[in-house]
Amino acid sequence: MPVAVLNRVLPYVIAMALAVFFYILAGYFDVVSQPGSPGPDLWPRMVCVLLGVTSLIGMIGALFEGPAAATEGEIEIEEALSPPETNPELVWIAMATVGLYVLVLPHLGFFVATIFLTMALLVIGGMRRWVWVPATGFGLTCVFTFIFLRIVYVALPLGEGWFRVISLTIYKVIGVH
Repeated sequence: MPVAVLNRVLPYVIAMALAVFFYILAGYFDVVSQPGSPGPDLWPRMVCVLLGVTSLIGMIGALFEGPAAATEGEIEIEEALSPPETNPELVWIAMATVGLYVLVLPHLGFFVATIFLTMALLVIGGMRRWVWVPATGFGLTCVFTFIFLRIVYVALPLGEGWFRVISLTIYKVIGVH
């Protein structure tokens, strides 16, 4: 195996080995789950499986990457001539948005507050297809709500007033009692 291919594949092999190691390690929690319910090993193992799949895809891509890839010197010259666009102010705006989300979460409830957070982060991140912003925000919030309520069994803030009514209606549609 040529050195260039080995250099491209090695990080994925290391990530795969770590995924396998931590997957096995996650099976040794002292807490025992009740039969029929997920245990404390569920989420760590899911993350390990995702890391393993991602590593496998990366390995396959690195193995089949053509020899026409630019050398390190060419890459450095290209990067120096055209530095990546950075917007540190957008990071600060996004952090402030998340801080505001934490403040309004008890009042608006998880569902409504997360729709607004998701839409705000999409706009801050550069999404300019305005029709898709609310649809994507609503869709992602539905997915997060379903995961937290039906898979992880986390109690989410309901909100106050009408926001509580909205949350309870959504929970009823999802099938949470």
